[in-house]
Amino acid sequence: MKEIHVLQGRLFLAVMLVGFVLGALFSRRAAQIGPSRIARGYLTVVVILLALRCAIFVASLIWHQHFWSISGGVISDISNFLYGALFGLSARRKDRRELLLDSSVYLALCLSIGVAFSIAGIAKIFYMESMIQFFTQSGYSIAFLKCIIIAEAIGGIGFFLPWAMLPTLIGFTIDMFGAVYTHIHNGDPLNDSTGAIGMLIHLGVIAVIWTLRKRPAQTPASLRASFSKILTVALACIVVAVAGSALLRHPMQSTPPSASNPAPRSK
Repeated sequence: MKEIHVLQGRLFLAVMLVGFVLGALFSRRAAQIGPSRIARGYLTVVVILLALRCAIFVASLIWHQHFWSISGGVISDISNFLYGALFGLSARRKDRRELLLDSSVYLALCLSIGVAFSIAGIAKIFYMESMIQFFTQSGYSIAFLKCIIIAEAIGGIGFFLPWAMLPTLIGFTIDMFGAVYTHIHNGDPLNDSTGAIGMLIHLGVIAVIWTLRKRPAQTPASLRASFSKILTVALACIVVAVAGSALLRHPMQSTPPSASNPAPRSK
């Protein structure tokens, strides 16, 4: 199982990059396809992949076999490939803004990340023994673990509530930066953080699209101001994640996980 996770971690950014490059190469051939049609097609494929991912996740909880882990990895790779391809296609289109701000694309991105966080939270419940071991060895309390589980399992709903989008983005960004910092503090290999890094990429993209959709007719100056605000919030999230981790960690328990008991990957 560990070998499968390591392979998935190594392929994550590579698969997304390949999708982006191929999308850019075929962007001119797809130029005659309207942005709304591409957006609806992307949403349809994402919904199908999410349905398969949920089914595979349930099956993996019932039948603990490597087949389901491999299948889940394949679905994730396809999703990441199409994610990169979408932005590759838009990179050379004159109507890239219309494509990326389309409601179907926005819904697909929100569905993807919302389901991903919910699955991550629910999965922790079924692997409580290893999660408790990882959290206690990292210096955190079991109560904190339970808070993370609840937040991730039900927090994905916030991506579909307009009034909750901002706190949801901020909360999960702090969560993911905290996961990355914890692995760094424990001395874990970089591969253990690839899941959280991937989620941070998705969160950043959604934050940008959400901001642009709120103010579609922005000038270059206002765009720069918006991006500066997003970057400032991201930096603030890093500070909160690191400071919060230090405050929540119990020094007497802060022993990095041993090589014989590797920490589970975040997300």
